[in-house]
Amino acid sequence: MVTSQTDATQTQSVEHLFGTTAIPLHPKRIASYNLEDMLLSLKAPLVLGVSVGENYYLEDRLKAQQVSILNMDSGLANLEAFADAQPDLIVASATIDRTTYDQLSLIAPTIVYDREDWKNSIVKIGKALDLEDQAHQVITDHNRQVQQAKATITEAVGDKATIAFLRTTSKDIRLYLPGYQNKQGQTLPGYAGMLYNDLGLLPMPLVYQLQKDNPDKQNVNLSTEVLPEVKADYVFVTSGSAGGTSEDLQKDQSEFAELQKSPIWQALPAVQNHHLYSVNAKYWISTGPIADELKIKDAVKQLTTSS
Repeated sequence: MVTSQTDATQTQSVEHLFGTTAIPLHPKRIASYNLEDMLLSLKAPLVLGVSVGENYYLEDRLKAQQVSILNMDSGLANLEAFADAQPDLIVASATIDRTTYDQLSLIAPTIVYDREDWKNSIVKIGKALDLEDQAHQVITDHNRQVQQAKATITEAVGDKATIAFLRTTSKDIRLYLPGYQNKQGQTLPGYAGMLYNDLGLLPMPLVYQLQKDNPDKQNVNLSTEVLPEVKADYVFVTSGSAGGTSEDLQKDQSEFAELQKSPIWQALPAVQNHHLYSVNAKYWISTGPIADELKIKDAVKQLTTSS
């Protein structure tokens, strides 16, 4: 990181996924694209963010800070809104492409980070925003919550309990895996990583096998023929996605309701033992310290009151 003086404005050179960019040393007006979870956790001075579909899990927090909100469906197309926010810095998710990055960079200096690798990304963002101490505190608080939750869950269900995380849509059933390798060869935890990797619950054998066969995928479609192999003691299931409309969610939930009537589903051990838990896709199919905090609270609540 190199600092320089141009006129009355101090800048620093910051390395990120799309290169090296000179940004303000102390940015005061930050626009975010899909990194709101981390930036809210850092208490960064946000002026613009995006929401994902209806009933976004961060919407109330963004409104409480009087942050202008764009729906993700129009966020990238609506570059004018980014310009109108007059940011001195844009912090964007690596889901954008190079063309969009170049367009955003014409509005304000833009830096890009991996949303799914949030623990590493939040430290890098913290350094760039002069909020490194806050970033480390976020991770410390997260790790403390994980350890407390793990102890509580282990006391409730023991250390031999097996787990599975399913997502149903109107089109398919997906089993999420403990982690996957991205194109850069990094192993990322994926949306269900909190359950599998941190809370002391064991993936069922089918999860291990599917991860071995699909190292670059974070979920695998399950056919109705394979569904009986979901023999985990505890199953978390969500319908829909982080985005989408209420109508989309209704379709997904209607399909799930039909699935629940089937003999195959009724025969699953977790269903028969009342160990099936429905959770909210808005934050379960997302990543970041706030999303993970909500997932942990769900897991503790469900597993410690299981019958």
